[in-house]
Amino acid sequence: MPGSRVGSGLVGSRGGRSGDQGSRGGRSGDQGSRGGRSGDSGSRGGRSGDSGSRGGRSGDSGSRGGRSGDSGSRGGRSRHIVWAVLLATSAFVAGWPVAGEAATGTPGTLTESGNQATIPVGNLPTSVAVDEIRGAVWVVNSRDNTLSEISASRRVVIATLRVGANPVDVAVDQKTATVWVTCLGPFDRPSADNTVDEVSETSGRLIASFKVGAAPFGITADPRTGTVWVADSDSSAVSEISEARQAVVAVIHTGPGTQPAGVAVDPDTGVVWVANLGGLIEKISEASRSVTGSIKVRPNSAAESLNAIAAYQGTGTAWAASDSYVGGSYVSRASVVPQAAREVTGGVVVSKPTWFSNVADGIAVDPATSTVWVTESGANTLTMISAGVRAVARNLSTGAGPGAVAVDSRNGTAWVTDNTAGTVTEYSYSSPKFTTKSTVELVPGKRVSLQVHTKGFPIAIMTVEGALPPGMRARIGEGTVGISGRPAVSARGRVFRVSVSADNGVGTADGQYVFTQQLVIQVGKVHITRTGVQRQR
Repeated sequence: MPGSRVGSGLVGSRGGRSGDQGSRGGRSGDQGSRGGRSGDSGSRGGRSGDSGSRGGRSGDSGSRGGRSGDSGSRGGRSRHIVWAVLLATSAFVAGWPVAGEAATGTPGTLTESGNQATIPVGNLPTSVAVDEIRGAVWVVNSRDNTLSEISASRRVVIATLRVGANPVDVAVDQKTATVWVTCLGPFDRPSADNTVDEVSETSGRLIASFKVGAAPFGITADPRTGTVWVADSDSSAVSEISEARQAVVAVIHTGPGTQPAGVAVDPDTGVVWVANLGGLIEKISEASRSVTGSIKVRPNSAAESLNAIAAYQGTGTAWAASDSYVGGSYVSRASVVPQAAREVTGGVVVSKPTWFSNVADGIAVDPATSTVWVTESGANTLTMISAGVRAVARNLSTGAGPGAVAVDSRNGTAWVTDNTAGTVTEYSYSSPKFTTKSTVELVPGKRVSLQVHTKGFPIAIMTVEGALPPGMRARIGEGTVGISGRPAVSARGRVFRVSVSADNGVGTADGQYVFTQQLVIQVGKVHITRTGVQRQR
């Protein structure tokens, strides 16, 4: 179906107002729930409960949406999603500014280290996507029916645009400079339900709206083919939108009983990964527009909830975030999913506090640094996984109720929506780099203290190998190695070589995580001849 064109942009102000019904962070209400988000190659769905919101996860009608960024995404669990709580947003619309007014926000607050910033956005931010080329970060505020644009360099909301009712997920096509948002609709007007809005990054205005299947959750865009893929949860289908034709050009059915909630596309392989709520992953060929295989995600014997999926470009694989209820609590994992697999039975266990049900909600992949990023709502934690060794490298604190995560591979930043807090947290990460010279000269018998420093975030874990001059010792610090003492006179004229290594979990595209500096320590003035003989000057 062709998209309906929109003449004037729906530009409104940002929310900030809270409603009566509980939203998805730690708040549980009778009808609380949570939306989602998506980016260029991933998307995120939701999760369900009896009638509570997804923080402590109760309810048949409470649920959680999804999201994804350029290489991240998010799955989910509920059939009827965020409908009840998001209905409250309609009461606020009348108070918004007229079309054409773009609201700006408060600049983000940096941590002391300068590697983390918190930026206020709207009410119930559930989804985030990044445009690396334009330095724009797009955030869906589900309860406000708005889309915030953050300037990545300024760390501030520079515009807030009004979109369709009850938005869930967001994706960016960097090639066409368009933003795509799934909207559940107002529910009292069926003709306006189940749509995808297209927004121009250039003008900041709504371009068109497309009717898709029932309960559109996850969304992802493929700039190579100019297509947008939408997970229609209650239709057991995935819709394909052609950007050039401005129409839904195909509907791929995923099978009876399936509930696709998250989607992630890999432009290199032409595969669309589909995450179903019940723990089943399906692969769709972009070329044939058909399901080419399915993979069960079962890291243990318990029933698994698949919450997020992200394509790992360059490897032909995907990563999925899931959790299961075992022994009175939820166990969350991130698992690599090979294309040829029929079942995934293992995974990396992510952080979980003992006192609260913790759920791995969002996932994103940065191929340039071989890292996987996972949000855990119960722990208020962002976990960084070193993909090459499939191990947790760091657990970083977030705002209240983290849900979606997207990465900017070009600039080395991760962006997390903090649902309960109404904020987005940015993390600036990079592999360790040595900042001190590699050759030092010591005076025999004279006390000295020197340090080897690294920069990069997270702070690196340091190791030292090799013999130091007699009388000297090394102390390991946070991203530093201190070497101090009084070099023995007997060491005069000798050269000592020490390897200092740094590892903070952020690697290279080929999976190197340990970076080493060879430290050459000369005791006294030493001259090394062509034959390798050391002579004191």
